[in-house]
Amino acid sequence: MRLSLEKRTTLMVFIYLIVFLMTGGILPRVFDVIVVSFFVALMLEPVSNWIYLKTNKKSLSITLSLILFYGFVSLVISFLVPVIYDEGRYFIDFVQRFFSNEEWKNFSYFKNYPDIKSFAEHAMNYATPNLTKWMSQTLAKFALGVPSMLTVVFFSILGSIYVSYGLEKFKKIAPTYFFPMSSSRMVKIFLKRSYHHMQNYIVGVTIAAIFTALSMGMFLTIVGTKYTLLLGTWVFITNYIPIVGVFLEIIPLALATLMKGTAMFIWFWIVLIAVHSTAFIIFVKAVQSKSKLNPFWMILAIIVFTQIFGPIGAFMAVPLMIVLKDYWDVFIVPYLKTS
Repeated sequence: MRLSLEKRTTLMVFIYLIVFLMTGGILPRVFDVIVVSFFVALMLEPVSNWIYLKTNKKSLSITLSLILFYGFVSLVISFLVPVIYDEGRYFIDFVQRFFSNEEWKNFSYFKNYPDIKSFAEHAMNYATPNLTKWMSQTLAKFALGVPSMLTVVFFSILGSIYVSYGLEKFKKIAPTYFFPMSSSRMVKIFLKRSYHHMQNYIVGVTIAAIFTALSMGMFLTIVGTKYTLLLGTWVFITNYIPIVGVFLEIIPLALATLMKGTAMFIWFWIVLIAVHSTAFIIFVKAVQSKSKLNPFWMILAIIVFTQIFGPIGAFMAVPLMIVLKDYWDVFIVPYLKTS
């Protein structure tokens, strides 16, 4: 039976999406490079467009945006890496002492509430062996994965440069180069919609992550925490993972502020709520997207794609869900309404 134009287009887009996802399972490093390259290119395009308005030269604007971005990243890395390395060693020692030597028992709050202390002892006795095992396994995996990670970083830099220069041309030819001319109208609608939503998401989540990292970093500096740069960097990274990332962010920050006393621990929660409320408003204002995903589907996507693709899956789960939702809205919903 011959398929209609709409069904053929729907099927072709679906096949391309499946091939893309299969790449992540078959060639994970290649998949990582593709994802990171397009992520950087989409994030830098608004900067490049702003420079283009000033210079009226497209190639120059792309070059300047790449120089500014990678120049800034190089300066940050050259400054942060040595400090974060030292802070990381001290923080790991602090966590091990906190649990193994049971330093948490000296917390003044427990003196007034022995029942809570007893409950905490049972919880710590259960959690400490598992946490120690998890930390050793995580550090071992990280050490083994460093060469592979450096390879991904190197080729991602090259890939982002290539994609940045070819992005404009790719957007123009994609509907007709990868699809029949008869399908170009529907494909253009889908690609334009997904591209717009994804770019808004990437820019919005980046701005929110920078704001949250700087705000929490300032708070940690004020309270006198020794691991400000390490934890600030951790906050920035985890804020790229919607919803779930907040819980990952809280654990080390809570440990670092807990030993500062009850009052400081309470202030930590007050500041955390205020900062994340403001970051959410910034994110919504920056995104201004009609592609609104249910938080349940976000969490499910993060869990599923992290399981399939590893750490990179946690970061790309929501953008991929945006694409899948746009696919559903553009191709499936009209079919369901007319069938």
